[in-house]
Amino acid sequence: MQPSLTTERLILTPRTLDDLDDCIAMDRDQEVRRHITPEFRDNFVEADYRQTLRDRISNSHYPDGLGCWTIRKRAPGQAFVGIILLLPVGDIGPETEIGWRLRKDQWGLGFATEAAKALLHHAFMELALNKILCLITPENKRSLSVARKLGFTADGTRQAWGSQFDQFTLSNL
Repeated sequence: MQPSLTTERLILTPRTLDDLDDCIAMDRDQEVRRHITPEFRDNFVEADYRQTLRDRISNSHYPDGLGCWTIRKRAPGQAFVGIILLLPVGDIGPETEIGWRLRKDQWGLGFATEAAKALLHHAFMELALNKILCLITPENKRSLSVARKLGFTADGTRQAWGSQFDQFTLSNL
């Protein structure tokens, strides 16, 4: 089961179908999609994407404590900020990865770092994971900066989902 997580400014809740419209609105922005898998980055057809996302949300069956969370502000109105995930790499593992995607107007405000710190605490302290990976396209400077702030270290490259990624590792040893 995925817990809800709270930070000073944010609340992270397990993503549900109620979040579908916010996720689609975020992903309409080509700059937001620039660093995601090619199938949606390059061929964004909203109706297809809506169905795929609906299926992913409805049929996600990850090990306890893993999954995708919606990030919202704790302030009144709980404005949608983005999503963050803690999933088996390639949906099969055995390694676990963290990733995030935020609305463009929420970039540069520290929300990705703040949400990731909460999720990493959950991963290491509650799930007792020893290592988390972060896969980032080399040109995604903002996410590279977040990973470094979180203490991730470069650990080679990896081909996944039709793209080349820089792989970063954070250990709880």
